[in-house]
Amino acid sequence: MKQFLTGVLALLVAGSALSAQNILDRPVPMTMPIAPKRMSAEQIVARADSLHRAYCFQDALELYQITGKTGKATLAQNGLNLMDLCAKPQVVARQRFSRKDFFLYYPLPQHAWHPSPNQLDSSDLYPVYYPKGADAIYYSTRDRAGTRSLFVIEDLDTLWREPRLLGESLLSVGTEVFPMLSPDGQTLYFASDGLFGVGGLDLYMSRWDEESGRWGQPVNLGFPFNSPGDDFLLCDTEDGKYTLFASNRACSADSVYVYVLERESLQKREAVHDAAELAAIAALKTVKDLARKASTPSSAPQENANTRLYTRKMEEARKLREAISKENVQAARDSLLELLEEVHLEIRLVEKSFLQSGVVAQVEEKEVEDASLGYTFAKNAMGGRLNLRVRSQEEAPTFRIMPMGRFATDTQLPEGIIYQIVLFTSAAHASLDDLHGVSPVYERLGSNLQYTYATGQYRHYSSALLDLNTVRVLGFPQAYIVAYRDGRSVPLALARQEE
Repeated sequence: MKQFLTGVLALLVAGSALSAQNILDRPVPMTMPIAPKRMSAEQIVARADSLHRAYCFQDALELYQITGKTGKATLAQNGLNLMDLCAKPQVVARQRFSRKDFFLYYPLPQHAWHPSPNQLDSSDLYPVYYPKGADAIYYSTRDRAGTRSLFVIEDLDTLWREPRLLGESLLSVGTEVFPMLSPDGQTLYFASDGLFGVGGLDLYMSRWDEESGRWGQPVNLGFPFNSPGDDFLLCDTEDGKYTLFASNRACSADSVYVYVLERESLQKREAVHDAAELAAIAALKTVKDLARKASTPSSAPQENANTRLYTRKMEEARKLREAISKENVQAARDSLLELLEEVHLEIRLVEKSFLQSGVVAQVEEKEVEDASLGYTFAKNAMGGRLNLRVRSQEEAPTFRIMPMGRFATDTQLPEGIIYQIVLFTSAAHASLDDLHGVSPVYERLGSNLQYTYATGQYRHYSSALLDLNTVRVLGFPQAYIVAYRDGRSVPLALARQEE
């Protein structure tokens, strides 16, 4: 092992003598001024975008800060934070499909996907997943604010309950799409571009809390599930062996790759602070992809000791994986897994040397099936049009949007449980201009001598939730819901239990 690492280090040193033009062109930068004076603001942002896409988040962050791109700087900072928790999965298979029907190639029940537009969603972009016999449908559609959010509708035998948003913690002013439950129904996976992420759609998970009866705070799944591109539609197979998700990180806008990962290999997380190593992991190459890349160089000079070493290590990894799949004794299996981890470390070091020495192999784009691991893609049939009888019990909004906002003249609330949407708090009286057209707005002075400004009167939490994004997009991004009983403030969880 020591001899191998010494050899790789020598290769890295030998491959570092690049021309100045190569340094400017490569995705992972060498030591260089990251913002030359001759560059315009637009060029600096373009350079930062390129660095961000190459997982060089620290350099991208510095450039975004120079140009004042605070939104993009936040994404770069998020990327830095997420580098502390990375998985290094075993990629069983990957295959490219059309964006229009890629979801049909997931190992899910036949006829479970239903076309849009439909009763639940007026858009034609997102199908609805509803397998036969399910008593609830989780789906994405536009809320009252016009943003795409996550809803659930439940079967009441003779008709369906009115749609309701999944919860305040899963709501943003961005886009939430492709909700999928885990096989045990306790975990919800979905994609969003409005929560803590690194750019585009990121994948998140939320756990069901039996005690509160609510979905918990969403957690970003980190790298390599997420990338600066769009990543979405994650689900686990029924047998618990594989995790699948889709991404456009390596293809055109009209297609996506579906990746199949060994679920067991996803449990361990570790920090990866090297951009080149992270980019190699996030490429999610299968054994066949990497072997083909090593054995099909773009030019003769690239056929060197490094590529031959890479090919040999890939073959070792393949044989080890085959042995692991056939081994039934746990102790022997664990020993083989340790050996495989060592080989994977060696492979990653060689991949890093490829990146730093400018070696680029021409990878032929073709569909991949890894028969040695027993996984193949099969296309399912589409389901029919939805035909649901839905009960309507939705409260109308209890506030209006006007050219000029107004304060409520009567701040007394009705008896019973009432929900309101808090717009903001302030140490001083707010003006009418601060209301952004919301009317009526209730002003209350708290015991902390802070003024709270709220709107709406709702008997049901679900109704207040439907209007929350409407308020947020008006210029109150931190708006939240509070509860009262007979005019007195009560914890939101308690109010929901009593409701």
